[in-house]
Amino acid sequence: MNVTTRSLNDISLGQALPTLTKKIRLPDMMAYGAATYDFARIHYDAPYARSQGLPSPVVDGQMLGAFLAQLVQDWAGPRAFLKSLNFRNSGMALPGDSLTCSGSVTAIRHEDGNILIDCDLW
Repeated sequence: MNVTTRSLNDISLGQALPTLTKKIRLPDMMAYGAATYDFARIHYDAPYARSQGLPSPVVDGQMLGAFLAQLVQDWAGPRAFLKSLNFRNSGMALPGDSLTCSGSVTAIRHEDGNILIDCDLW
């Protein structure tokens, strides 16, 4: 996705954010674990993950949150920042899965001299 600076005039209530699709690979999972100092074996060690009843290593849930943050930042542009992000994982993601992130604008409001844009993400 090309990163552009988004004007408030370009944003409307109900507007869809463009989709972001991420192909999950085990090396990416390992790099994410190293970058975040999360070395839980269930995220990279296949025999250990299976010994814990899992089909394979599982994607760290925070990595999924990072994908949602990337979606918003790519859409909002370099002058915007993410104030908060809340999400809930309802299933496991595994190496080889492709995940598609999207969302829509649910509110545009002013607070303390800033323009805040709320989005539902999935």
